Amino acid sequence: MCKIHPTFKKKDLIVVIRNKKLNINIDLSRDKIAKEISKHIDEYDLQYLYKENTRKALSIRDKEHIIKICRKIKTFCKSGLDLNKGLYNNLDELITDTVFISSYGEISTVRKVVKIVEENINIKFPIVVPDYIKEEIEQRKKYKIDQVPCLQIKRGSFYIDLA
Repeated sequence: MCKIHPTFKKKDLIVVIRNKKLNINIDLSRDKIAKEISKHIDEYDLQYLYKENTRKALSIRDKEHIIKICRKIKTFCKSGLDLNKGLYNNLDELITDTVFISSYGEISTVRKVVKIVEENINIKFPIVVPDYIKEEIEQRKKYKIDQVPCLQIKRGSFYIDLA
């Protein structure tokens, strides 16, 4: 019996349990949950759990590095793409950095900065956004639409007491 790859955290395993509707107690430790899930690997086609998690979170150091690049790009764009400021020597460096950060679409700052660059230099960059982030964004849009104030008309008799 193979072990579930350590890049799958307890939260990831709980998502698998809920999606596949497995009868496993989620209050157990990560190791015990992994042992229980490994009993159902073939039954529910979960062989991907043996390989490295492709959705693993960025390390703090990597995320900080990406956000620094975003700040640099944003500052350059706000300065009107002025090459004299010294942030970038030419637009190719800007495009290279934008292509690099566009693969980290799970970070909201990256999505905003890529949109700013697209507006300034009229080049489309594909932003790689994981499915679970897309679902969260759609959910937020629905909440935002539901929160838009609108006129409500209520009819009938009303009693007002000013005492």
